[in-house]
Amino acid sequence: MRWSGNGFILGLKTHNEASYILDVFTEEQGRHKGLIRGIHSKNLRAVIEPGNEVKINWSGRLESHLGNFTVEPVKLWSSYILNQKVNLLGVSSLCSIIMTTMAEKQENLFIYDKSLQLLRDMSQNHDDWIKNYIFWEIDLLSDIGYGLDLSECAVTFQKKELKFVSPSSGKAVTLEGAGSFKDRLFKLPNFLINRSAKCTKEDLVDAFNLTEHFFRKRYYEPNNLNFPKSRNQFKKVIINEY
Repeated sequence: MRWSGNGFILGLKTHNEASYILDVFTEEQGRHKGLIRGIHSKNLRAVIEPGNEVKINWSGRLESHLGNFTVEPVKLWSSYILNQKVNLLGVSSLCSIIMTTMAEKQENLFIYDKSLQLLRDMSQNHDDWIKNYIFWEIDLLSDIGYGLDLSECAVTFQKKELKFVSPSSGKAVTLEGAGSFKDRLFKLPNFLINRSAKCTKEDLVDAFNLTEHFFRKRYYEPNNLNFPKSRNQFKKVIINEY
């Protein structure tokens, strides 16, 4: 059996002295693994860095087999950010989250397109790429069944002056609706309601804390999975160095 398609590199691990197991996210096949040989080639190593866009060729005796990959470069985004620590951690976080939330061999064009656009924003250092990363996490939470509802207050049903998010329901809350419980709620950064709103470092940190909570409590912990270290490092750099 054979297939070819476009995708990007998620990660790899050593299989033996001559090959890696490569993890990719593809347009039509979803997340997929396969063996790739020639690991001592410097040219190949440059191609299979996480985040790089590639054309992928897979072959195997049966669809259920691991099979073999060959890859051809399309856009080596990793080369654009070699000396940009924040961007590298953003790419690593994105890839790690996909590898731990996306089932193998299931097409997901929505998340694929969102992820590819974000990788391009990161690699080209788009002004709003960190904000876009947060929206990507919110989209992913929704896609795996744990979406936030930031459309109206869960208590008063007002659609304006939304200031908090309930850690249990994932719904927005106004100051009035929060009452004496406001210290138990997550802050809701205004840019999550209005994309054109000014975004401070504090807003970014609040947004990272918000999405992290729901990833942990609704997906990672119930499935006995570790929250990706690269995501922790990404947030830490935003707090300390950005």
